[in-house]
Amino acid sequence: MTQTNELTRQHLPKKKGLDMLKGIAISGIFLYHLIPSVFPGGFLGVPLFFVLSGYLMYTTSVPYLETNSFPALDYYKKRISRLIPPLFLMVMLTCCVMTLTHSRQMIGIREQILSIFLGYNNWWQIAQDASYFSRLTGASPFTHLWFLGVEMQFYLIWPLLFYLYKKIVRLPGRKRACFFFLIPAFLSLAAMICLYHPGSDPSRVYYGTDTMGFTLFLGMFLGALRHNYPVLCTPVSRKRQLPVFSGMFGITLLLFLLVKGSNSFLYLGGMFVISVFFAVMILFTENQRTLAQELPLASQTALLGKYSYNIYLWHYPVIVLLLTAFH
Repeated sequence: MTQTNELTRQHLPKKKGLDMLKGIAISGIFLYHLIPSVFPGGFLGVPLFFVLSGYLMYTTSVPYLETNSFPALDYYKKRISRLIPPLFLMVMLTCCVMTLTHSRQMIGIREQILSIFLGYNNWWQIAQDASYFSRLTGASPFTHLWFLGVEMQFYLIWPLLFYLYKKIVRLPGRKRACFFFLIPAFLSLAAMICLYHPGSDPSRVYYGTDTMGFTLFLGMFLGALRHNYPVLCTPVSRKRQLPVFSGMFGITLLLFLLVKGSNSFLYLGGMFVISVFFAVMILFTENQRTLAQELPLASQTALLGKYSYNIYLWHYPVIVLLLTAFH
């Protein structure tokens, strides 16, 4: 037990730095939903979240690498207790408001709610030919929950993925086992490229677990790479930390300001490249112990990140219902 606790302390990420990145991601998403004409690329906060999720899946599981088992049931219980109660509250209150306002969005709502809580909402929206990039006034207040569907599906399969990874780790050349996660990442990228049709609405490849899965696999790969190659944990000199991160943040801001969801390059490899950039950003942030304390507005951004899940749940239905009320 003591050894496991020590491993946990050693390998769990420095939370404030990652919370800061979550704060950047949720800010981009919020601004995209609120003023998409100004921040057309704010939706790229979603792949940043996905890369972070994959990274955390791996790093929080490191203590079990040297054990013969993985507490899958406890893993599922923790995820359910964290995700479902606030999700249930948001969905029920939103439905109450729509019922009181006689919203047409209540038509066929049962199937949508079922897909939300059973974790396949992204596939439900694909089947409905729903668009993530359409005008907000015509959208369901639950459109954003496709993201949660992908997350839930990866939470479901993570114990199996980790079990396979543990088997590979025990083979000769264990350090190279981390490249195991690149295989499904490249397969997912290939699926996105093959299924995307230039000039058409890209929502299918944006929603798909098969086509967006590379973002989470890249996060897992980053976690495994950093764990197996300690040289990647080396921080840069203190005088370079602020300029380097400022440059990364500047690139992220430009992506939020300039990239549009209709751009073909995103679905022909661009989203993959951007996700690799986010992985590098996570790696850099993890290696700089004092970065989150020294950056301007870092504490405020980290606070946004700490509550990013609840912000994500609530911001979209509030925006949609307010826009509906004024139209």
